[in-house]
Order: sequence, then C-alpha cells, then structure tokens
Amino acid sequence: MLEHEEFTKAGKKAGLQIWRIENMELVPVPDNLHGSFYTGDAYVILYTVKKKESSFYHLHYWLGKECTQDESTAAAIFTVQLDDYLGGKPVQYRELQGVESTAFTSYFKGGLTYKTGGVASGFNHVVTNDLAAQRLLHVKGRRVVRATQVPFSWSSFNSGDCFIIDLGDKIYQWCGSKCNKYERLKATQVARGIRDNERNARAEVIVVEEGSEPSKLTDVLGDKPQLSEGGDDDDTENYHLTFYYYHYQVSDASGSMTVTVVKEENPFLQSDLLSDECFILDHGKNKIIFVWKGHNANPNERKEAMKTAENFIKQMGYPANTQIQVLPEGGETPMFKQFFLDWKERDQSEGFGKVFTTEKVAKIQQVEFNASKLHESHHMAAQYNMMDDGSGETQIWRVESSGRVPVDPKNYGQFYGGDCYIILYTYRKGQIIYTWQGASCSVDELTASAFLTVELDRSLGGNAVQVRVSQGKEPPHLLSLFKSKPLIVYKSGTSRLGNHPPPPPTRLFQVRRNLGTITRIAEVDASAASLNSNDAFFLKTPDGQGFLWIGKGASEEEEKGAEYMSKELNCSCKRITEGQEPANFWAELGGKEEYQTSERLESQSMTHPPRLFGCSNKTGRFTIEEVPGDFTQEDLAEDDVMLLDVWDQVFVWIGKDANEVERAESLKSAKQYIETDPGGRDKLTPVVVVKQGHEPPNFTGWFLAWDPSYWDSITRSLRSRVSARPC
Repeated sequence: MLEHEEFTKAGKKAGLQIWRIENMELVPVPDNLHGSFYTGDAYVILYTVKKKESSFYHLHYWLGKECTQDESTAAAIFTVQLDDYLGGKPVQYRELQGVESTAFTSYFKGGLTYKTGGVASGFNHVVTNDLAAQRLLHVKGRRVVRATQVPFSWSSFNSGDCFIIDLGDKIYQWCGSKCNKYERLKATQVARGIRDNERNARAEVIVVEEGSEPSKLTDVLGDKPQLSEGGDDDDTENYHLTFYYYHYQVSDASGSMTVTVVKEENPFLQSDLLSDECFILDHGKNKIIFVWKGHNANPNERKEAMKTAENFIKQMGYPANTQIQVLPEGGETPMFKQFFLDWKERDQSEGFGKVFTTEKVAKIQQVEFNASKLHESHHMAAQYNMMDDGSGETQIWRVESSGRVPVDPKNYGQFYGGDCYIILYTYRKGQIIYTWQGASCSVDELTASAFLTVELDRSLGGNAVQVRVSQGKEPPHLLSLFKSKPLIVYKSGTSRLGNHPPPPPTRLFQVRRNLGTITRIAEVDASAASLNSNDAFFLKTPDGQGFLWIGKGASEEEEKGAEYMSKELNCSCKRITEGQEPANFWAELGGKEEYQTSERLESQSMTHPPRLFGCSNKTGRFTIEEVPGDFTQEDLAEDDVMLLDVWDQVFVWIGKDANEVERAESLKSAKQYIETDPGGRDKLTPVVVVKQGHEPPNFTGWFLAWDPSYWDSITRSLRSRVSARPC
C-alpha cells in the first residue's frame, strides 16, 4: 500500500481537511481558506466524523473547470490511495466545479468561492492580509452560495445580482437594483467571509446600491454603462422528483470488467446487495451515480470503482458533470438507503444515540457521558465534541464600541441577544476563544467582535482555537464552562449599563439538557405554542410569581434548570406537570394552543432524518433544491416555498413573498415526491401547508429555539445595512 506523508495526518480528528494538488503533490490548505477554490486546480477533501469508537469518512476530489489532465488524474489517484490507507471506509465523491454534491456544499455554510488561476498558471493562494487586492466576484445561488471570480469590468455586472468588489482594505458589496433581500444576505456572508478569513478583520465592508457608486469604484472600474437586467441567475439543475433506476452488478470474473443489469424496477431490496460484489445504482436521469463496494469484493473491483463509474457515465451518454458517490458496505449514506425498501442496519445502538454501522457484527455499546472521564477518554471527547470537562479558567468580555469590556464573574453564563461576547478559555492543552454573537446585536458589534477576536488571539501568540457561535447554536463545551450553572440566553436586551427598555412582564424560558448535567436555558416567545413535551419550562408572570412546567419527556436536570431560572428572576413558583395545568397558566400564555408533543423530536435514532428543500421559479423555470447540511430557521427564504420532509408528514411552507406559480407547483411537487419515493413510504402521507408567520408547533419544533420575530429582525437588519453602508 502506497503511503504519502500527508496520509498520516488524515482523519486524526473530526472535521474538514483540504489538500491542493501542487506539482503532483498534496499540499494542505489553511483552515481560514477553506471554501475558496481555484478554477485551474484540483483538490482532495476529507471530512471526518468521530462517533464512539469509530471514525466515518467522506472523501472528495474536486476538479476546477480549468485544471489540467495531470492534476485531475493525480487527485483521483491520491483519493484512491487515501481510501486504501483509511481501510476502504470512506464514502468517495467526485466533485466538479459548479455541480458539487449536497454533502460537499454542506461543509461550507458561508458559500463557495471560485477564484481564477491555479498552480499550473503560476498563480498561488491569496496572501492573507493582502490589502492591495483587486478582484470582482459574482455571487449566485440561493441555498448554495457560489462566488465566482469574473473579469474586473462593468461588463461583468448586471442589475439582477450582487457582486463583491474586493479592493483589499475595502470590500464593496454591490447590490443590483433588481436583486432581492435574500441575495443581499448571501452576498453579505461572502463579503464578511473575505474580511474575516483573508484579511483578519482588517478590511472594511461597504454596501453599495446600484446608482449610488462612490468615486472609489468609478476610479477603478471607470464610468458605469447601462447594465443588463441579468438572465438565468441560478445555475442549479432542476431537481427531478420522479425516480428511475437501473441496478447493475460489476464483476471481473470473466477477466475484464463487465456491467450487467440486475434489476430495473424499484424499490430495491437490501438483499440484492451481495458482499462479494460491487454494484452500480444508476440515477443518471437525476445526474448522480452510486457505486456500492461489498466487503469481500475483488480488490481490483473495489479500487477501480470510481473509474468504472466514469466509464459507465460515458457509455450511457450521461452529462460529464454527473455526480459520483462510491460507498463501502456499512457506510451507506441516507440518500442511498432511501432507494431500498425498509433498509435495516446490521448493528444498531440501544436507547439514546444515533444508529451507526461498523465493519464487525457486534452490538454497539453507547459511551455514557461522564465529564470526569474526558481527560482520559479521547474517544468520549471526540464523540461529544468536548475538549475537556470545562474546569479550566474562563474570562468573558462584552463587545462595545470602546473595545472589550469585562463581564462581572457573577454574571458569567448569562448572554443577551442584543450583545456580542468574547469568551477566553484556558486549559492544559491551550486556549479557546469563543465569539458569541446575539441574534439582535448591531452590525457594528458583529464587525467589532470579529476584529477583537483576532486582536486577542494575536496578543496570546496566535495559537488559540477560535470558535464563532451564533445565538442558539452553542456547542456543548461552551455550555460546560459555567460549571454547575446552566447557560441562560435572553432573547433580546443587553447587559450594558444605562437606560434600556424593561423586559416584558410575561416571560417564558425553555430548558433543554445537552449532555449529562450540562443544560441550556433559552428565552422563547411567551406563547403556549412554544411548549414542548420533551423539555421543562419556566413561566414568569407580571405579579412576580411563576410556573414550573414539566413536560412528560423532561429530565431531572431540565427540571432543576427551570428551578434555577426561577431563582435568577427572584420568583416564587408553582410546579405543574404536563396535562395538569390550571386555567390561569394558559391565561398567562394568551390562551391554550397546540404545541410540540412528538417523542420523535428528541430521538437521535431516526431512520429517516428530516430534509428541507427550497422551491423557486425565480429563473423562469420551477426548480427544487435541497438545503445542504443541518438546516436552521435562516434557511427559510421569504420569497420561496420550502418543503420540510419529516417522513410521517411533509410540510409545504409558503414564504410571504412567494409567487403564485411557486405556491401551486410546490403543492403538486410535494404530492409527487411522496408518491414516487422508492423507500416504501405510505402514499397517503399527509401534506401540511403552512404560511410564514403562522407556523404550527409541529413545524417549528424541528427548528431549535424558533424565533417568531425572526422575520422582523431580518428586515431591520437589511435596513440598517443599507442606511449604515459599512458593515
């Protein structure tokens, strides 16, 4: 087995590793440049998941449109060799610029950036802190953002899109007169990513509206001519919802590789997959091919799987950009499993925890979380994303215009949605800087928090781990820093001194346990619809009293968290259990309403994980595109219709700005999606239509800490960006 020195570093820890092919060698790409790709280069990407005693891998090789044949071949060879080095466990993907897989794009929530040039042309990576840069990026895509470098000229612009004019110390976000607010938000993500990752927060981001260009832009671009409106601004392919498959068996028993049809009807049976063989599942009509490798298949068949798929694509006359996934037996992805009737895992965990497969036929033992064992169990640390037990030293500052302002230690663990905080954690292996950003903090505070984080890191020698955390997305380790106290996240407001509006007289707090005794308390909308049977809640009433509401599925730690919250607010409270509520409890919440009671919400053993799709005809044709990775409320676009598939029902969510075509086509597509599902779904699965602003609890329950005022905050944020310009 060939072994490259970079292989020894591969998959050692959870997360993303990227290498660029340079002179036929693997060269690591720095973490701060992940998501930026040169169109003239080829890359190898490894995503590692650590679960209990096992590691799971997703291995991709990415080819730019202008990369050389030698680089393409080298990337494919390194991918096969790395797969071999990792014991054949990785799921392999071939990625082509502009048509990347959902798995690939999910790694880059801030979007993908395509830059011109490459190694062969003598063009190297962008120099960090290059304040003399000059380039133009065209931002496209709704679910998956792609920023492509285009010629630095007005001829590249149009009025329907957003563009990033990068001048080094100033980064202009130019918004065409016909672009929508969702496109503006995505362009802001890209601009801030350049500022924070390539300029270490030293550059200024300025929003520019078409027709209001400052002289600095006309100086470098010249006088602006009349611009076109822009055509098809979304290069995603239509997501076909009718499934057609062919199932092929690959064998070299005859001495040469042959491909023969096994089945032409679906759904397929898991028993069709034999461990001694390799199979192709042909979904070429939807531009994707799967190759499944049996454990005991001929080694040549296994190694040649990717090449066989490429030849098969040519043989069938499919487009050259057809996606390829190569799956080892036991490492099947949810997308692959859905094509089989009642897929069963060979090894299945018991109780709380996800289902994972391993190469040995044995029961998976869940590792019970025990913070005191973290120092001695690296498997537990990786499984639960916990660096240690949180017993190190913690310092917290609030971000203000004057810089970092120390937070009184007695207030540690209390975050306000209108603030940003910087948390420095020091432990025996180093330092971690968490930058916590509230959902309703100002644009200036967001900018300052990024700059102050970099400044603090530099003062510490530049070796600290930096973690940016958005409100509601706090990782377990951050929660553990407050020792016996739970983390409290107030929905809005600020901890700054001065005159501020008083909090509302009626307040509701949701308490949810993350790991062991580590608990998070989040303020939610004071409405009965916010309740959840899986959690505990504390309701504060205007008279200074309160209710401790214990859901049927709430844990002892969650009940303790609710009690803690009542003491924090100096309230005496009455304990009530779900189903035994007095009339005045419902009255304080504005009346009794339906709320989330599904036990499946807390189940981590879902055979069918929830999936979110966006539906749009903004390009003149109706398209459906899956939201990659873990979805959030932010992924619901107000000018689109979204499909949320939770298996036992499919929601059609209608944004307030969606047009009539999208509304009508999405409902038809949801029904067709159910009827053509190859996985044995009930054809009578309910389709539930919900309108923006009127979401029922069985919809909002799939989004942690759902915020009913989110849409208003988005509108305010956009207005502030336009009026303030610098962001």
